Amino acid sequence: MNPNTTRTIMTNTTTETSSSRTTGLLLLGLLGGIFLAGCGPTFDPASLIATTRVLGARVEVEGAPDRATPIPGETVDVTWLVTSPEATPPLGWAFAVCMPGTVGGKTSLGCASAPLALYEGTASPPRISIPVPTADVLGSATSLVLYGQICSGAGSMPIFDPQSGIPGCTGGGGTTASVDIPLQLGVDANHNPTADRAFTFDGQAWPALAAGDDPCVVGPKASAATKDHVIGNTTEGSDREPYTAMLGAPPVATPERESLQISQFTTAGKLQSQFSFVEGTDDNAETTVDVSWEAPPATEVPAAGLAVTFTFVVRDNRGGTDWTTRSACVVQ
Repeated sequence: MNPNTTRTIMTNTTTETSSSRTTGLLLLGLLGGIFLAGCGPTFDPASLIATTRVLGARVEVEGAPDRATPIPGETVDVTWLVTSPEATPPLGWAFAVCMPGTVGGKTSLGCASAPLALYEGTASPPRISIPVPTADVLGSATSLVLYGQICSGAGSMPIFDPQSGIPGCTGGGGTTASVDIPLQLGVDANHNPTADRAFTFDGQAWPALAAGDDPCVVGPKASAATKDHVIGNTTEGSDREPYTAMLGAPPVATPERESLQISQFTTAGKLQSQFSFVEGTDDNAETTVDVSWEAPPATEVPAAGLAVTFTFVVRDNRGGTDWTTRSACVVQ
């Protein structure tokens, strides 16, 4: 298969197997970051990128990439953020687009009914172009669900269950990934925030690297095992849009404003926190959030220095997403 092409399979069949098998797969590895583990001194923090992981998905309307809410009948592109401690390995992926459903009274992030369409490919990063059904097909649905598996590692390839159409990976090595795609049914469009505004490292401007740059030549440097390095991330008020929410009982149209959640990751060392937040009530034109970072010990740093990648994923509370990276060098 050409890695830059996607095979699309349309399906309209409905089976009992689809619903029953999907229920057991819901929420596993959602966006690569939620899991349970026992306590112990060797437990890696969730902010450390030690393996290949799926960190998020960005939804863009074709022709209006800043908009995250497609109108019925438009085409939407979904790009997945997959990262690794070093070069990302070859990927394969399989996804199903479904109508939203419920499991246990809650909206599911899997396929609770037969998929509308199936997609598979090997392009990296995974990027899927989805024609949104028209209003007569969607009925009362206010969103679509994109649910699937991103496969990495030797012998792990995407596969669809021949009975249910549910995607998976052969040979293990897959991550379950799911994203809800809200539809724009009124005048309130949701636009993606911008992750790459301005960053500082220990008070100094910290631009993104140009292609081919070596962070141990042009990036900021930190000595091994040093602590309390401060990373500043500036957001703009325009990234938190006003919107109208139906609140209360009975529901009343209420003016609201988005908040931002920033997920922070590093390939080495320790971040003080995995998350930073900017509240909707913050009325500043610019808001800077700080997080401290501890450099890894000298035993993990080669003589030539250790290049460290930081990834920042910004989400508003209505489905808008963006991300950016920064790099630094740890020296002995």
